[in-house]
Amino acid sequence: MFSHEATHQRSHFYVGGNYINTSSGHILQNQVYVEQLTPHNGPTKPFPIVFIHGGAQTGTNWLNKQDEGRGWASWFLERGYEIYIIDQANTGRSPYYPGSNFTLTALSAEYIEQRFTNIQDNARWPQAHLHTQWPGSGKMGDPIFDNYFSSTVQYLASSTQEETVMRVAGIALLDRIGPVILVAHSQGGLHGWSWTDARPNLVKALIQIEPKGPPFREAIFSSNLTRPWGLTSIPLTYSPPPSNLNVPLVTETIPATSSDEVDCILQREPARQLSNLRDVPILIETGEASYHATYDYCFVKFLKQAGCRKVEHMKLAELGIHGNGHLQFLEKNSDEIANALEKWISKTVST
Repeated sequence: MFSHEATHQRSHFYVGGNYINTSSGHILQNQVYVEQLTPHNGPTKPFPIVFIHGGAQTGTNWLNKQDEGRGWASWFLERGYEIYIIDQANTGRSPYYPGSNFTLTALSAEYIEQRFTNIQDNARWPQAHLHTQWPGSGKMGDPIFDNYFSSTVQYLASSTQEETVMRVAGIALLDRIGPVILVAHSQGGLHGWSWTDARPNLVKALIQIEPKGPPFREAIFSSNLTRPWGLTSIPLTYSPPPSNLNVPLVTETIPATSSDEVDCILQREPARQLSNLRDVPILIETGEASYHATYDYCFVKFLKQAGCRKVEHMKLAELGIHGNGHLQFLEKNSDEIANALEKWISKTVST
């Protein structure tokens, strides 16, 4: 039985991209596919929502769930929001030119099981055993898992390259349709930061669903220092501006106060300020069982230290929403989470 989708009008367009001259002629690369969904009777909310998917995903994340339930796109359409869904550059319906200097990579089924769908049996972080919301076993051979894994795609191996081309496309998108509410997930969170930094006047709120993190480094699965600008690997606007672009921020480690959390890396005081993010409402949202439960609190500390005045941390468990891993919008209780996010939007975003 298929889910009942919200009635809507659909269109699409592309943003960004640049021509390159090849031996066979000019090719356009790095353009980004944008799908526009409008409530059948027109939007009733003042600002549209732009959904930014994570690594190895596409915009289909937001359309339907693998258990045949309907996704967040329909949920928010029914509440009067116009929706924009993208496929990141060189991913999905955003074309990849094989002659480019970009290297592609992909995720294995084992990677997906261990981090997203069957985390309770792998238990690589303290909260993993709390995972209950993925439909099915979350293992290869389960029809829901196989349906989800079939939807994963190639993506750029270099985060810096992806962030760079996505910043250009994001600016073009916001200039065309803004102001908007940005909802970013996981690796897509990198673009949420850079787009908001580039066009703070066109972002009414930034909702980060377990963004790529924690600040400066990886955690749980490695400890590599991958984001020298704190939130991203590409430059952000700091005041005063860093003088050393190779090591733009001086850092120190703040020990965790709980064995269920990891240490945070923050700026050494006096901290440079993220002046363009200062007055943008920012929500960090975290599932109870996800590996992000060990470190998303570091984002809140980092952002507040950098002068961001409107930062909140929504821990789903504190709202009575339990058992979620990293792919919350595909899990059994995704409507509960959407409802919590919409309540936050309603109370936070002003016209």
